Amino acid sequence: MPPSTSRPLLPFVAPPTDVLKWTQICMSKAPTSLLFLLSCCSLFSDRAVAFHLGVIVNTNSLVGREQKIAIETAAHYFNSSTTTLFLDVCESNSIDPIQANAYARSLMKRGAEAVIATGTWPEVVTLAGIGSKERIPVLSLATTSPPTLSPRPFLVRMSYPASGQARCLAQVVKSYNWRRVIVIYEDDDYGSITAMASLLFDALNTVGSEVIDYIAFPPVDTLSNPRASVQKELKRIRRHLSRVYIILQSSRLLTVSLFEEAKELGMMAKGHVWIANDDTTTLLDSTLEPSFISSHMQGVVGIKTYFDETSDSYQVFKAEFQRKFKADYGSKGEPGKFAVRAYDGVHAIAHAAVETKTMRSNTLLEGILSSHFMGLSGFIRFRSDGGLPEGKGYSAFRVVNVAGKSYRELGFWLEGFGFYKEEGEMVRHGERVDALSPVYWPGGPERVPSGWGKLKIGVPTTATFDQFVKVEYDERRMVKKVTGFCIDVFNETLVHLKYDLEYEFLAFNGTYDNLLNQIPLKVYDAAVGDITILDKRSINVTFTEPYLSSGLSMLVRMRSNRTQWMFTKPFTMRVWLLIIATMIYTGIIMWYLEHKINPEFDGPWWTQLGATFWLTISTIFFAHGRLYSYYTKIVAVVWLVAVFILTSCFTANLSSILTTEKLEPMVVDGKIGYDGDLFVRKYLQDVLGYKEDKFVKIGKAENYVDAFESGNITAAILEVPYLRVFISKHDDYTAQGETYMLGGFGFAFPKGSPMAEDFSRAILGLTEDGTLKKLEDKWFSFSMSNCPTPDKDGKRDSLSLDSFWVLFLFVGGTSTIVFLIETRLTIHHAVGVSLMEIFNMIRRSRNSWKRGGLGLQGVATFSSDQEGNATSMDQRPSDHMIELHRHACDDNEQTRW
Repeated sequence: MPPSTSRPLLPFVAPPTDVLKWTQICMSKAPTSLLFLLSCCSLFSDRAVAFHLGVIVNTNSLVGREQKIAIETAAHYFNSSTTTLFLDVCESNSIDPIQANAYARSLMKRGAEAVIATGTWPEVVTLAGIGSKERIPVLSLATTSPPTLSPRPFLVRMSYPASGQARCLAQVVKSYNWRRVIVIYEDDDYGSITAMASLLFDALNTVGSEVIDYIAFPPVDTLSNPRASVQKELKRIRRHLSRVYIILQSSRLLTVSLFEEAKELGMMAKGHVWIANDDTTTLLDSTLEPSFISSHMQGVVGIKTYFDETSDSYQVFKAEFQRKFKADYGSKGEPGKFAVRAYDGVHAIAHAAVETKTMRSNTLLEGILSSHFMGLSGFIRFRSDGGLPEGKGYSAFRVVNVAGKSYRELGFWLEGFGFYKEEGEMVRHGERVDALSPVYWPGGPERVPSGWGKLKIGVPTTATFDQFVKVEYDERRMVKKVTGFCIDVFNETLVHLKYDLEYEFLAFNGTYDNLLNQIPLKVYDAAVGDITILDKRSINVTFTEPYLSSGLSMLVRMRSNRTQWMFTKPFTMRVWLLIIATMIYTGIIMWYLEHKINPEFDGPWWTQLGATFWLTISTIFFAHGRLYSYYTKIVAVVWLVAVFILTSCFTANLSSILTTEKLEPMVVDGKIGYDGDLFVRKYLQDVLGYKEDKFVKIGKAENYVDAFESGNITAAILEVPYLRVFISKHDDYTAQGETYMLGGFGFAFPKGSPMAEDFSRAILGLTEDGTLKKLEDKWFSFSMSNCPTPDKDGKRDSLSLDSFWVLFLFVGGTSTIVFLIETRLTIHHAVGVSLMEIFNMIRRSRNSWKRGGLGLQGVATFSSDQEGNATSMDQRPSDHMIELHRHACDDNEQTRW
């Protein structure tokens, strides 16, 4: 609250009490003796400033009596050494503006320099007109003002604007997430409550709530049978789903009738919410009986205008107020907001009088408007138009909760800041809270009521798969139990809401479109099940966010691609052929390198062929025998490396194929089954282009298997969630082709229902914390990513030649190089010359032949002597060379042995 800039309260120095009373009596009976009375009173004091204050108060009401005592108490406290307040009180017993007019003129005639009016706005407006004419300030203590009040230059309003109270009520509604409310108030003849109701409607719209209905009772004293009128209106609003009621204005008589009838009609039971405004909550202090409060108002949440009840100045004022109230009226009084505002009003006038008398202000009105001090009701400062300021930091309220015979304090609300749990936190603008708790609600639950009545929720009984929705009945064909994935999601969503929600499931036996059509007709308040979100359906209902994605896909029957040649699938045919060719080629090379020196190759050709085959095959199993040639060992090592790589790849790929089995889809050339939903049929016709004679309606999940096996259908169009359930139970079926996405599964509510937004937010929370994933695993245990993939050519998993051509090139190249090296060395040992020299001789021989020679006759032939030196031969070079080469080979073979 803003700090005080005023001087401290002045001590009480007043004329004798009997003089003051005598003065008041004389003023009322002999106005002509006013100057004499003032002179007499001045004899008792040396005060230089005397001020005459007129007061019009209706003492027939408790509020009027409290205001009168507060004004008299203030007059005593604000009599100072330089000021004497002379009160001229007119006690009215009606709210007739004409009578108020007469009182005002009488007061002004007796010399009143300012008038305090405590009545209704019609009275205040009348007095303001007189004050403007006589140029005398009129200070109003009325709590609300009519919307069409024109400016009154001499009218000062000692009450904060009603907009602050409206915003406080709206913030209470917002803090508990109530989206629709019903407003109840007692109307008047001059429109002030109607103006406040309009402010409340705007404040509620600002926080995202709306008023769906209201009751505007006429003044209760004008009703011939108040209880009957109240009962009739409560029965009318009870038909609404909303259970949040705001009492904007209510007299004591209406408050008693309202809560008595509400309890009798069951509207004070669990699930209902009652919020009372400032005036109604004030009745709890002293007007309403404790027995009535404990019997009929338990759980009511109310707001009260805040003022500091712990300050020393308030405690002193309270003690004096209670003493005077008991003395005058014989009962204990509690100073409420009306009393402290009346006290502060006198404070403002008294200080303004001092400022004016000492020439610090030109007029009394300017002195009042320039007042700024910390009063009992808060910081007092007036606007130029005579009203108290509004906005951030000015309006403050206590939030209370009726429990037992009285109420307890929940917290505080400061305009522009929000809710505070402790008063000290509000004073220093400390830690704020989103909502005040714990609250004792009607019916006793501690969890926040939803603000809705018991929801009638329709669930389909024609679901194709029981895993989504399954309705069980008792022996009387009443709904006994509803289970399934959709029901689990609904229950988890309720946990994430900020409020409790009462509901009951009602079975609906019909199409899903007909189920949704019952919601606008108010047969059901919502629909829960495996309901697909579609554009056409969204016209009449509001869907939540989808809790399960959906789409249309084709279900086909599968046959396994496992055959008697399954073991050949790790490699393609080309790879197998190349393996065989490489093995034969390697065997030939190894035979050539081993057949002259390895005793296993000794014997006829079939013995050597068998030894060669055994040597090649045994290397695959690393069981080959001894090899004699180092060249053979080189070839064998390279071949063993290739064999190791090939066998490893074969084993790994065969294991993969056997683990992840591929399936071959059956040919789709017959009729197509569907679950009967109209939108599926329409999609098949309009989007996918299927003819009508291709469709077969299948209602239950178990009928699909029979239809496939009998050949009635060769494929089926199902939504993806249904496919997951079906394929998880039948291994020989799979999804084929493209998936056509849809809107997903969602809950349906009436068009524009705020509950749809609450549920959508809760569903997003379930998605983010993984709850939806756990529920899917619980009910489906199968993902479309695990669905067997069709394998039409049967070769997708076979390793091709692209993976091994480098390996085969390496093996074949190594064997060829070793063969060439061995051949070179053999020829070199036989003729004593290198292959290059032999090639040169052959080239020269060919050139000589072309010149007409006798072939090789003119070519010099060579032989080797015992020392290995070449010698020439001049007769028959060709035959001699061939014979020499043969003997050399024989010698070389004998040398090896």
